[in-house]
Amino acid sequence: MKKTVSLIMMFVIALTAFTGCQKSRDSNGDGRQKFSQMIIGQEDLFSTVISVTAYRDSQDEFDGMIDLITKKYTYLNDLYDIYNDYEGVNNIKTINDNAGVAPVKVSKEIIDLLKFSKEWYEKSGGKLNVAMGSVLKVWHDFREAYRDDPTTPLPDIDVLKEKAEHTDIDAIVIDEENSTVYITDPEVRIDVGAVAKGYATEIVCDALNEKYDNYSLSAGGNVKCHGKPDGRERWAIGIQNPYTDENFKKQEGQIDVAYFNRDMSLVCSGGYERYVVVNGNRYHHIIDPVTLYPEEIYRGVTIFCEDSGEADALSTAVFLSQPEDALRLVESLDGVECILYTMDGRQYMTDGAKQYLASQGVDVNTP
Repeated sequence: MKKTVSLIMMFVIALTAFTGCQKSRDSNGDGRQKFSQMIIGQEDLFSTVISVTAYRDSQDEFDGMIDLITKKYTYLNDLYDIYNDYEGVNNIKTINDNAGVAPVKVSKEIIDLLKFSKEWYEKSGGKLNVAMGSVLKVWHDFREAYRDDPTTPLPDIDVLKEKAEHTDIDAIVIDEENSTVYITDPEVRIDVGAVAKGYATEIVCDALNEKYDNYSLSAGGNVKCHGKPDGRERWAIGIQNPYTDENFKKQEGQIDVAYFNRDMSLVCSGGYERYVVVNGNRYHHIIDPVTLYPEEIYRGVTIFCEDSGEADALSTAVFLSQPEDALRLVESLDGVECILYTMDGRQYMTDGAKQYLASQGVDVNTP
């Protein structure tokens, strides 16, 4: 059934935090505790903070969850890393280093991620392209250099255009039978930053689901809920505020909350986290494959979707699309909703998103 779209004024939302350990009751009346923990000392995992809230019978059981989460994220981070080498690991960087040289034998997790990325290249009409690594590296290097030296010039458009000549996703050849990946163009580079964190989160949650119920896992702007919190019908998850003031400082406060009563992912994407300000203009990390510059349609987008990997991929595809095209894409997918926050302060919302929002009368006890 086709969704209708509401256009309403901009609002500000902040991520809801879960803290502490408190007594709770499950549906059987048995006592269980609510545990929450940030995974400290692992900030290098997908360049974000990972935290979990869960209802467990004991500290030991919760510690088992944390151990599983940490090991899984560490394993996947090493595989999907484009910057660092790890002893005994063939990762995305290894593939890039061997572009035009030789196929690289890799794990199933890399094969599956690249297949997934190619599928979303087609679904997004080329908006999501993991073969844009050469272009993205120019912008990444600029942001890093500018933070150390504010006189660093913006990337030269001719350099960007030259790099853009080497972004053909078909240059990434996947051989499933031999478990290898080969980049045929020596100048093509893979960058999975638009999909890796959400995709990894889904893998981690699949592993958790084999042993545990009733938890919420957050990896930065990617949140995945499973089951229900004990004693309540729904999880409460705040939505990241994409708007900033005139000094490019993030606004505080919360205007709405998403409540989930089933397995669901919420992914926020925007230009408000990784950026630099040059002459009053903000240059963030989400690059338009046509203009080769940061997109300026939205401050941010929020995606509701059961699969965290799909939500992550869709958040980038939507961010790089005009509102009518973004909404058309979302409406073509089952079980997906979105909110779009435009640069001029407007907000577009698919009608189905209302079933999750506090502003629409939903709360933790809504069935």
